[in-house]
Parts: sequence; C-alpha cells; structure tokens
Amino acid sequence: MSAIATTEIKDAPAKEVASPKNDVPLGATFNLFGRKYADMSRVVLRDLNQNNASPVFRKWTKDKIADFLENPAANEKNLRDAAIYIYNASSHFRRLIQYFVSLSDLAYVVSPANIDTTKQNVNRTKKYYKETLEMLQKLDIRNQFPKILKVCLREDVFYGTFRPNGDSIVIQQLPSDYCKIAVVEDNVPNVSFNFSYFDTNSQYLPYYPDEFAEKYKLYKKDMQHQKWQELKAPDSFAVKCNDEILEYAVPPFAGVFREIYDIEDYKALKKARTELENYAILAMYLEMDDDGEWKLDYEKAVDFWRNLDGVLPEEVGSVLSPMKIEKIGFEKSNVGDTDRVAEAERNLFTAAGVSQLLFNSEKPSANALLLSIKVDQAVTYGIVKNIGCVLNRYLHRQSYGKIFKVTFLDCSPFNRKEMGDEYLKACQYGLPMISYFAATQGMSQDELDCMNYLENDVLDLTNRFMPLKSSATLSAKDLNEKQTVPGDKTGAPEKDAGELTEQGEQTREDA
Repeated sequence: MSAIATTEIKDAPAKEVASPKNDVPLGATFNLFGRKYADMSRVVLRDLNQNNASPVFRKWTKDKIADFLENPAANEKNLRDAAIYIYNASSHFRRLIQYFVSLSDLAYVVSPANIDTTKQNVNRTKKYYKETLEMLQKLDIRNQFPKILKVCLREDVFYGTFRPNGDSIVIQQLPSDYCKIAVVEDNVPNVSFNFSYFDTNSQYLPYYPDEFAEKYKLYKKDMQHQKWQELKAPDSFAVKCNDEILEYAVPPFAGVFREIYDIEDYKALKKARTELENYAILAMYLEMDDDGEWKLDYEKAVDFWRNLDGVLPEEVGSVLSPMKIEKIGFEKSNVGDTDRVAEAERNLFTAAGVSQLLFNSEKPSANALLLSIKVDQAVTYGIVKNIGCVLNRYLHRQSYGKIFKVTFLDCSPFNRKEMGDEYLKACQYGLPMISYFAATQGMSQDELDCMNYLENDVLDLTNRFMPLKSSATLSAKDLNEKQTVPGDKTGAPEKDAGELTEQGEQTREDA
C-alpha cells in the first residue's frame, strides 16, 4: 500500500495502549500506518471498541485571526488549527485548496545526470535506470504527492519521513505541532522534532522509525538540551509552500480567513432579512369622536381584534390602536439592493488572488479564464519543484540513483494538450522527448516501456491494426471520388477556446 494515512486526535488519554496483532489505536496527533513490521496493505484507522478522543478545533473570531497574523511566529499553531477548521467547515475554502492541488498532474521524467555518455556502461545504466523506475513506482507519486500539496496549501508546511517497506514506500506525515525547520541540506529543509511528544504518547513510539526511539532515549537523558533534535536526512524532510520564510509557518491563504467569516455573517443577515420580509402587521384603528369618546365600545373592539388575531398566520401580526396606523411591512424598499452574500464570495476569491471566473461567475470569458489558470498554476508548480528537490535528494542517496534525476513538468489538466503538442513537435524534429510527451499524457516511463512491449512484441498491434481512412491515408484520386455525405463537416477544424479572439468567442456564442 502506498498512501499517506493521517489521523489527528487531540487530548487522547495517555493510558491508552496499543491493540494486539495488526490493530493500531489512534492517539494524540498520530499518523497511522499499521504495525511496524506488519503488511502495509492493511491500515487500521481506529478501534471502535476503544474510547478514543475526538478531534476538536476552535472557531476563532475575525479579530483573533487578525491578532494571530500580527505575530505569526508566536501563533503558528493557532493559525494552523484555524486553517484546518475552516477547511472542514467552509466549502469555498476547500474548493480553493483543491483547485490549486489540481493545477499539477505531477507528471515527471527520469533523465541521466552528471554522466559522460562516451564512457558510461550501457548495461549498467540500463540496470540502474530500471531500479530507479522501480523505486518511483513504489512511491506511487500520483497518489501520495497530491496529499503533500494539499497540506502545504492549507497549512504551509508538510513534515514527513520515507518508510520503505517491501513493495511500497510510504510517506509518513509527522505531527506538525512538534516539528520545525532549522537546517536546509541540499536545498531541502530538514525536520527538527520535539521529542517531548512521546512523553504523553509513548505508546505510539514503536510505530515510528527506529531513529525516533534512539533519539527519544537521548532526550530522556538530557531533556533540556535534547528536546529538539534534527532527524536524519534524506529519510525525513519538510516541504514548505512559502520557502522564503523558513522560521515559521503561515497558511498561504490565511489572508482570506476573515472574508470566509464575512460570507457566513452575510448569509445569517440574509436569512434574517428574508424572514423579516415574510412578516407584516395589520393595525385595527379604533376611532374617537370630538368629545374623546370611542365610536365603538372598547370591549367589543377588543373582541373583534381577538377574532382577527386568532385567524391570522404566524407571519402576520395585529394591533389595536387609537391612532391611525398604516400597514407595516419589512420587504426591501431599495430595488437596486445588492446581494451581499454574492459580493462577499467575490471578495473572497479576489482576496485569494484567483479569478472568480473559476467559481460560478456570471460573466465567463474563456481567454481570461485560461490566462488566470496559468498564473495560478505557477503557485502550485513552485511547491511541486520543492517536492522534486526532496525526491532527488532521496534518490541520489541510493546507490542506483546517483546518475539520474527526476524532473516534474509544469503540466496540468488545463494545459495538457498544449504541452503535449509542444513535446510531440519536438519529437518530430528529432529531439529526445518521447518520455516527456508520454508524461503529459499520463504515462510514466515504466508504463511506456511495458505498454510498448505489450502492444508491439506480445500483441503485435502495429501489424494487426489497420489505420483509419483519412486525408492523410487517402490518395488524391480517392479524395476526388469521395462523395459528400449529409452531415459531414467541411472547412477548417474548430479552434480551441484559448485560440479564439473576443470577436471569435462572440461569433461562436451567436451561432
């Protein structure tokens, strides 16, 4: 199994002990992966028969969020908890994070590095290349790494460690509240871990790498000077979204937390206003004569009023008054009143720096949307390049990986066709970019080699399949004799949305 399995539980009882066999309990900020030497294909999320604590996150006010941002280093944990809470509570914030995560396919290419091609042994290179691809296959990059992206975009930093185990390499997420960055090695931040974590969670120590047990013993001998210890590289690593500031973590979208609260406030106000608009008051006017006497007996007027009040629905009230009162309603008097909820949602995406065209805009524009996505993609690609540094550092520490490097492509579902066309054109001109083209189409190099073997050598599809008839395979004579069938499209191929001008977009909409 290759997956990041993380369950964060706070204030778990310290007396809780590990379940026997393969069952692993949950505890305070514990990343769950099954038993240390057990089959990683089986991951126990929790023991339902145990009385485990539940995650609790506090909803901070807008003023508190502003105070935290004034001193982010001292409020790192509070900002992280606020980000996790809002991610769970706000569909807008969750969509925003998931949108940025989706801006990378994590397409990668393995290429030789730092070698003399005239002296390199071909068979040895082929052997090391195969071992490198096997290692990347064990990592399951396209399944595990998006989870790293998600944590970085939500909380700013992902702290993790590689856990090789047979046919898989699991990336174990470390508890962020007990991790910091103090050292950068080979352009990758190393993790410094606070071993006081195991003072109340010692039952989980066997489920961490052996290094943790060894360094926890050092901490117990000298708690003052061994509380924070740097974990061994390249096994442990940190990936930071904002790598310009390594001293502390600030959620990348902390600036929009207040706008998210505004949306909820405006929704509450809109609901209250809508309820008020459904209410009305009917006033019964009891007239008086010139001498100040009631024209109708007061007791009878009260009886009439009670009869009326008894048949009115809950949304309509009534009063009996000696003064003349007109009907009172709470409907909107200003026809041009704006929808504050929609305005707050627009302000949220504006504050986040993304185009509102991505989220149910009333005025879509294909060209503006594509350009906006390209700008946003640069943010995600910056994190992906940091992940690439982590992966290459780990690869270069392996005996077979010293002569190779992994390069992540700036490819996403939104520019896959554009990137594929560029690499395909490069291949047609003789450049060695077949692997790059295959990566943009979602095929890794080991899959490319295996599929080529299957289709050509095993199934012999290249000889058994006949190409479809088209203008490229038909002669001029065949084309002249070809009769036009009703429904056939003539003329130039239709352009993509990104290739159209504004006039072209309007023409297509009017057609």
